[in-house]
Amino acid sequence: MAKRLGLYFLGILILGFGIVLNTKTGLGVAAINSVPFGISEMTNLSLGMATTILYIIFVGVQLLIYQKLDFKVLLQIPFSYFMGYVLDFYNNLLNFTVTSLPVALVLLAIAILATALGAYVVVTLDLIPNPADGMVKALSQVIDKEFGKTKLLFDCGMMLVTIITTYCLAGKIIGIGIRTILSAGFIGQIIVIYNRYFTKHLTLIVENSRA
Repeated sequence: MAKRLGLYFLGILILGFGIVLNTKTGLGVAAINSVPFGISEMTNLSLGMATTILYIIFVGVQLLIYQKLDFKVLLQIPFSYFMGYVLDFYNNLLNFTVTSLPVALVLLAIAILATALGAYVVVTLDLIPNPADGMVKALSQVIDKEFGKTKLLFDCGMMLVTIITTYCLAGKIIGIGIRTILSAGFIGQIIVIYNRYFTKHLTLIVENSRA
């Protein structure tokens, strides 16, 4: 179990690094991160705090959908605070602005690889689900659609919320760019590659921790 927990938290750290590095490229952010990023850019809230607030809202909605106090859903609350702390830590650490497009594209590639790896590890180790994924899973049951299709609809909804919110409050669209589009096309494919090479090892760790 110790090894499983260690890898799980390492996955969160890698995921947080990818998310924050992505915000430094100036090429937009992933759909799920666009709402907290837009809010943090328009207010005094940090990226981590805005993400924590959004995640806790997701937890509340899940509890309403399930209509019971699900322990695994409740565990997403400390996850939300920890992820918020991780994002703010990296945001302070990676305190730079990219002005060169080639550099931005290189950083974007690294960010996508890191985000995909972190998300893959967190999901595969199956401890506490990311509140965003938990939200998609709950919604998929409500609308009776598979997880992948529900996630696509959910991401489109998050982008729409970001576009409307930032345009109405800031007079411009914040957080939506080439990265937002690439995340939908590439992250899933990269996770498939990670799955091909690493799932056997991670599954063995999960099974041993349950034995």
